[in-house]
Amino acid sequence: MRSLRLVRNTLLAAAIAASACAGAWLARVSLQQDFAAYFVAGAARRAQLDPYVNYAGAPGREGLWDGVAVFAHSRFLYPPLVAELFRPLATLPYAWAKALFTAAALALFVAAAVASALMFNRGARAEPALTVLAGALSFPLFIHLDRGQIDLAALALLLAAWALAARPLAAGAALAGAALLKPALAGLVPIVAALGRWRAAASAIACAAALAALTAAVSGPGLLVEYATVVLPRAARFGEGGTPDMLLPAERLGAAIEGEVDTRRFTLSAWDGPVSASLPRLLSPDGPTPLTSALPALAALGGLAVAAREARRRRRPPTAQALLFFAAAVACVVTSPAGWAMGLVAALPLVPLLAAGRREGTVGRRAGSALGVALVACACPPLFAGWPALAGAALVVTAAIAAVDAP
Repeated sequence: MRSLRLVRNTLLAAAIAASACAGAWLARVSLQQDFAAYFVAGAARRAQLDPYVNYAGAPGREGLWDGVAVFAHSRFLYPPLVAELFRPLATLPYAWAKALFTAAALALFVAAAVASALMFNRGARAEPALTVLAGALSFPLFIHLDRGQIDLAALALLLAAWALAARPLAAGAALAGAALLKPALAGLVPIVAALGRWRAAASAIACAAALAALTAAVSGPGLLVEYATVVLPRAARFGEGGTPDMLLPAERLGAAIEGEVDTRRFTLSAWDGPVSASLPRLLSPDGPTPLTSALPALAALGGLAVAAREARRRRRPPTAQALLFFAAAVACVVTSPAGWAMGLVAALPLVPLLAAGRREGTVGRRAGSALGVALVACACPPLFAGWPALAGAALVVTAAIAAVDAP
């Protein structure tokens, strides 16, 4: 018994230490380009400027370029309220700010892994260590830290939304908060409703309206309207990209590169391979059309809603319903034009859920094996362009089958 406890504790400590070392190394050498976009957006709001404009090479706007953006618009794709949240970090030197952000991401990773293991495997003492180890060995966590993304904060809110099932108002608020950080996660609302949690779905919609009102009060109604009518439609089609006519003038970009010092101290990315996890971009590499942007989301979320209703009709246990909920979170990633491999950290709770389903006998052997293979595929570094999108899609399908089909 003591030897098992020692092995378990050693695995947990080794997984945490390995992820912390990776995070510290990446915080030192990598630009963490997505965090750079957040940082610059926060700095723009501190200066009472529009966070959706690329100020590269603009006179008097030194320091308001993330070192990556080449379009007239910035790479910041989130609601204005998120830019306000980054204002405090934007007061620090960039190297310090991204180090603090990386430390927070690592803490969120460990908390999310342990919380999901305890939530779904209360009687299995080894599950927290194994879940942290599985996450630490996954490529999505590595690229999440390399890019300085915010998906782990959204995952923590999704776990809170599921855990607070008995308190629909709080669950809806957590879901609305997750959608604030990652707007694509708004696609979870119909899945929550299909699972029979109507009050939580209604609460999420009401809280989203309250957040919109708060945004208008804090950032101004102009930015809110710009986000809803310009930024969101563009991001829904092109992600952070755009058309050739949206490119920044070459002379301004050249001036920005010539004058920029801080961002050029760091490597753009520690990973040179493909990281897109977007089915719309896989279907239309040159630029998603309205059809290729909408079709994968409608198909995936529509199918999951049908599966959720079927799970309710068959009175499937909470484990099966949670499989559908977190599979839907993965579906929101891979059906977005802005879906990237780091978003697949949303699959982390499926690891203890699969273990719980097999232990309880609510997930069959074949369905469990297929889901396990899909999880491994999502955890692997991309073997070719489109691998994360296809692996994520396979994960969604196998999770839905495991949730609905009783052994």
